[in-house]
Amino acid sequence: MQKLLPALLAVFALIACQWDKTKPASTIVKAPADYENFKASITKHKGELSGKPYSEVSGYLFHLVNDSLPAYWNGTPWDFYGMTRTPQQGEIACGYFVTNTLDDLGFAIQRAKLAQCASGDMIKVLCTDIHTFSGIKKFEAYMEKQPENSVFIVGLDFHTGYIVKDTSGSYFLHSNYIKRKGVMKEKISESAALANNKFFMIGSLTGNKKLLNKWVGK
Repeated sequence: MQKLLPALLAVFALIACQWDKTKPASTIVKAPADYENFKASITKHKGELSGKPYSEVSGYLFHLVNDSLPAYWNGTPWDFYGMTRTPQQGEIACGYFVTNTLDDLGFAIQRAKLAQCASGDMIKVLCTDIHTFSGIKKFEAYMEKQPENSVFIVGLDFHTGYIVKDTSGSYFLHSNYIKRKGVMKEKISESAALANNKFFMIGSLTGNKKLLNKWVGK
């Protein structure tokens, strides 16, 4: 038994290491102190995209919304009047989560006005290829047909947020009012906020070439 002990310990250590590697990246929340550096890096990088193909511009925006925003904002509490500009500090309402983060990403928008208006009006300003649906099933069927690496904004009965689609499916990134959970990224098939909703309006953010070209200075 004593001879087997070192080998068993090595096996357990290997299993522990592999388990740690499988932890989803979304569980790792970045420090708020890094957020200003993050915003500065966007200003620099998007300027370098002005002469690049549109696919690179939209791909960069997808990366920021799909990966970077959840890494900073995940778990920031929801409040109806929340409008914090710093992740993990204060509270954030659903509309302000969308417009504040777009402003942080460098989009020249009327941040407060769009956050306070009806989500449908916000979508009409920021998105193209706008569609409406009644019921979650029609909405899910529409998302099944959408291209990967895309970012959308969705407006619900009393709620709004981002929809992102990657190689593994479609996700709802939003400041969740249910039980005041706050900012989270969840599969659309597992979202209570979507399941309990009746009216859906969705528009493509990455499909808005005019907005994105202006964003990078084209």
